[in-house]
Amino acid sequence: MKMLPNQQMDSQLSELSGRLAMLQLTRAERLQIRLANMKEQVSAKQQERSDKKKKKLAALANLMDLNDRDRLHEAELAKKRDSEPKSSGPETMEDDGFCTVSSKRKTKNRHTIRSTPERPTEADPDKADEPQSKRIRNDEEAGGDNIPGDTLVTLSEEQYKALSADLRRRKRRLQDFPALRLREMGQRALLETPQDARTPIFLSDIQNLLMSGMIGQKSPCRPDRWCSIEKWVSLSHSVVVILEGLSLYHYLSNESQFEASNKIFNTKLELMLPQQGEGMIIDEIAQIPLTSVQAKKLIDQHGSLESAVALNKDPTLFVRGIFPIEGRQEPGMELPQLHPDDKFPRTKLLLSALQMVDEGYPIPLQGELHSRFRSYKFTKKSYKPVTNRSPMYGVDCEMCRTVAGVNELTRISIVDEEYKTVYETLVMPDNRITDYLTQYSGITEDIMKQVTKQLKDVQKEVSALLPDDAILVGQSLNSDLNAMRMMHPYVIDTSVCFNISGVRRRKSKLKHLAMTFLKETIQENEYGHDSIEDSRATLKLVKMKLANSIEFGDEILTQHKRLQEIANACSGDSITNNMFAYSAKRDRRTAIVNVGGLQPRLKELIEKAEQVVPKDNSTAVLVHEVATTKEAVRKVTEIALENSLTIANLSIPEEDFLLDRAERSAVKIDKVIERLWNTVAHNGLFLVLMGGSTECPKGVAKIAIKRLNGTEQTSAPIGC
Repeated sequence: MKMLPNQQMDSQLSELSGRLAMLQLTRAERLQIRLANMKEQVSAKQQERSDKKKKKLAALANLMDLNDRDRLHEAELAKKRDSEPKSSGPETMEDDGFCTVSSKRKTKNRHTIRSTPERPTEADPDKADEPQSKRIRNDEEAGGDNIPGDTLVTLSEEQYKALSADLRRRKRRLQDFPALRLREMGQRALLETPQDARTPIFLSDIQNLLMSGMIGQKSPCRPDRWCSIEKWVSLSHSVVVILEGLSLYHYLSNESQFEASNKIFNTKLELMLPQQGEGMIIDEIAQIPLTSVQAKKLIDQHGSLESAVALNKDPTLFVRGIFPIEGRQEPGMELPQLHPDDKFPRTKLLLSALQMVDEGYPIPLQGELHSRFRSYKFTKKSYKPVTNRSPMYGVDCEMCRTVAGVNELTRISIVDEEYKTVYETLVMPDNRITDYLTQYSGITEDIMKQVTKQLKDVQKEVSALLPDDAILVGQSLNSDLNAMRMMHPYVIDTSVCFNISGVRRRKSKLKHLAMTFLKETIQENEYGHDSIEDSRATLKLVKMKLANSIEFGDEILTQHKRLQEIANACSGDSITNNMFAYSAKRDRRTAIVNVGGLQPRLKELIEKAEQVVPKDNSTAVLVHEVATTKEAVRKVTEIALENSLTIANLSIPEEDFLLDRAERSAVKIDKVIERLWNTVAHNGLFLVLMGGSTECPKGVAKIAIKRLNGTEQTSAPIGC
């Protein structure tokens, strides 16, 4: 039907009026109209997505509930198995301390799964053998409502928010667990590493690990040399089991008998122990601050915990077990006998065996280091114990490059504490010289023409010159000893005890140290370095440090002391600053369970810890002396959760590992370890230290961190 002219005109007028009305609207009003239209279009899709999200969340909550019930059910079954008498058949399995969650769901006696009415199959016999999951999908596609378990209903907004918050808490709890990662030095110590390539960790490494667990991230002694701890703040507590008398040989000879232990521990390391007769492992472990209050006392006394650790350590402890040192320094004798020029013991500047390994010093340690330094000579056939009055000698060597592709000794200088030259000679290398390195060594071809003395002659003369307790002083003395192809137990390295960079691994040159502290200019000779001048400079630096303090010349210790003073001034109480906030907050202190009486040295350490505790506080260190191993295990199970650190010191008689009793004894020890493992809480650190024996001084360190489901974490190497 054709529109009349008047009607067509009316339609055009109404359209024009509508357009005019839109033009008359403000821009804001037009935007509001468009937004309203867009909201109407997307609101339906948003609501649909929101409903799907809530249904998925409800399904996840249902699944989590099923998993929780499964774990409880498995735990109940495990308890029933434990309560039932165990048969002697081959299929009998003992509880290994793990909560096992089966991956296959049984159809019988599964009280944790929500019951579902059986679907009739007579009406559709083709579906009788159809899998349950497939029937569910088919029902959903067909719009069926019969979902197994509780029907998933749409959540309200409040339920959705509450469930989301609960899931976030669960996620944080699962992610917030500590982990131990081995670094290169830790991997070298693994028992799975071949013996000729294995380098053990030291007992001080274990001390550093425990101190980090007690004090936290601000611990002055961190185990970064061999491992790293992730999420250290989540460690719930630590349990240390010391098995005195059980050696690496005993363990490896009966490893198959440690069934439960082998399931618990994936991290098993060879452990370097003190020389037999030098003290028990527990004596050394107890050297760490046993409480945060004791740590505060050490700070007040020494300025910082770093300085306190440096002054309280015994650097020669492991050296005495590596080098041929005769005799034994009686406890308490060396401390009062300071040298007249020293303000603190010079023995505190000695490198420990651990530092010697890290700094590349030649050291007769078994394994890879033994193979490397097989041809080296000791500076003496035997040594006396070092004291605070032992003489110091400055040593410096100059080297030239030979056809062997290495730098070989061509000059050596030794000066005494009076800065007098007591030995100086040129040396003809065993191999032909290709580069005299004159700009550094000062050696030229003309100088070496008349030289006939060889390295073996120098080794004999140096050995005859040095006293049995001599302390060698030098700048990066490892290079000099390697050039001399000699090993010495008592060493002070100015590149270690002096640090002006504030970074431990960034070393300063001797020239800069001499200018900074001695105000002397050295190594300015255009013909090369002077080894006598360098020897005197290192001795002067060490004597200056001894005349001041342990922090002198060490920017790292100085910074720690300065920061501690600032924290004390700001807070008024150092125990409330961030360094000890964690340990003070959870200061459940330390418990020691010892079979038999405590050794005098350990008693002295505990008394020191008690002296710094306020009178209104409870006992700083709880000591439980028991008669038998069985009583010790029972006591640990009672108190482990009440303390930050629990140490169980158990003694294994030598006769227990005689040939006819070794396997039976290993099984008993394995059961003890398993029972103590079961007492460890979630996120608890568990260490078993096998303390060696008179026949084999090597020990074993087993480390695990317990997870929520009862299994230990797997130690994995981290990238360098």
